[in-house]
Amino acid sequence: MDRAVARSFQLLETLVRAGDGVRLSDLAAETGLQKSTAHRILGTLNALGYVEQDGSSRYRATLKAWELGAAVAAKHPIRRAAAGFMQGLHRTTGETVSLTVLSGDDVVYLEKLIAPRPVRFLTRVGSRVPAVLTASGKAILAARPDSAERVARAVTPRPLNVPAVLAELDEARRRGYALSGYSPGVTSIGAAVVTGGAPIEAALSVSAPAERVTDKRRDAIVEALLETTARMAESMDRP
Repeated sequence: MDRAVARSFQLLETLVRAGDGVRLSDLAAETGLQKSTAHRILGTLNALGYVEQDGSSRYRATLKAWELGAAVAAKHPIRRAAAGFMQGLHRTTGETVSLTVLSGDDVVYLEKLIAPRPVRFLTRVGSRVPAVLTASGKAILAARPDSAERVARAVTPRPLNVPAVLAELDEARRRGYALSGYSPGVTSIGAAVVTGGAPIEAALSVSAPAERVTDKRRDAIVEALLETTARMAESMDRP
């Protein structure tokens, strides 16, 4: 691994996560880099248009980083395949519908259709969350039992009750969908898109305020979700 390239991305990712401007000394402390090294890299990123410095000497990432990510997401084949199915599920349920894909031990949110009566979510398009904490991630891991325990043990900083997580994934595998309350006050139901012969890497989820998800309402959402993921998988299997 080229150290200079790795350090550049380390700084850029730190700035993206920070959101607000960050001073050089704080960046150096957070990344473990010497101030002189961080300053040199920031100068290069600034010249390339990925970083800007405001009048108070704070650094922040520019929209150029977003442009790259947005271009990759727009061309992602799973996002294109899911578009019509997400719209249909959104109309049927009237709730927020999300598309996620597995990326390492996490899921990344590729698309999200927000309900007319929105609630406050911890996730947005582009968010990366440990797979075992989300309904869609649990649904994917339930379909990939060979990697589930390793992924559960890798979650930091919060330790998980791994046996309990694995039992939950077994139950999700049996019934075909997973549940999660990752966002406070919100119930999410996720189902993997199981295509023939390929590793399972995508899922759809429906999220709604917990008080709206009665047993009857949950059953209706599950039925619509499973039907949609099955039809999406079938469409992706066609030559």
